[in-house]
Amino acid sequence: MHGRAGLPAAQGLRLAELGETEDQRVRTESTTYRDWWRAFNDPALDRLIARAYRDNLTLQQAGVRVLQARAQLGIAIGEIFPQTQQAIGSVQYNRTSDRASTGAVFNGGSFEYWQSQIGAQASWELDFWGRIRRGIQSADASLLATLADYDNTLVSLTADVANTYIALRTAEERIRIARENVEIQEQTLKIVEARFKYGIVTQLDVDQARTVLLNTQATIPTLETQRRQARDALSVQLGMPPSDLADLLDGPSVIPVSPPEVIVGIPADLLRRRPDIRSAELQAIAQSAQIGVARAELFPAFS
Repeated sequence: MHGRAGLPAAQGLRLAELGETEDQRVRTESTTYRDWWRAFNDPALDRLIARAYRDNLTLQQAGVRVLQARAQLGIAIGEIFPQTQQAIGSVQYNRTSDRASTGAVFNGGSFEYWQSQIGAQASWELDFWGRIRRGIQSADASLLATLADYDNTLVSLTADVANTYIALRTAEERIRIARENVEIQEQTLKIVEARFKYGIVTQLDVDQARTVLLNTQATIPTLETQRRQARDALSVQLGMPPSDLADLLDGPSVIPVSPPEVIVGIPADLLRRRPDIRSAELQAIAQSAQIGVARAELFPAFS
């Protein structure tokens, strides 16, 4: 098996690695990736992501699932303790009749007394086959998996907000450039019409200048539609009705620029950073523990 230019695959890969290492724009040391969007140094983007972190509905659903998994873990832990509990109590009032034979003992009077009874009953299952322990392991892994799903939702949310924001700023910049071009082309059309009036150019030149102007003007409504769609998408991601977002987008309308240096990190760190991979691993652990629960169900339970 050979790589490019007839080199062996291993040698070609080595050359590629050397090329990346010698690139001054790429660094391989580890860094903190939690607030990666701050590398753009855009206050508006920071405000949008903070608002999405607080109000996004999908992220809130993921948070509720974490609480649900935590409650299920508590239920699984509770099975270690006595499960069936019953309290028994009664109070009874007794009074003998004056005419009863026992009344003579008390000089013909009646005899009154209260009788009360209280008790408790509980049952406890012995975890002889490890069913409860394996259930706790499964519930614990499921909780950690929901936490990883929450992180995965957060990663996707921040990426979507950043992409939509960049698309919005790009549309705004293209609209600004298109309007500047319209002004320039209007001046050009006036010049061409004046030159045509004095016979310097032909009618074809006038038609071409007018066509260029009309084509540029026709692009503005499309760009404005793209800007409106980006604003509406941002509103949905922020968990709010569509609006102009003037308070959150306050600031210069510039396209965020990435830093000149990009930190690629260590490839092995990628597996530890990706929450979807952690979630898949934890779900496999939870299902593996459920196998132990199902196997313990085959044997008698002692309580």
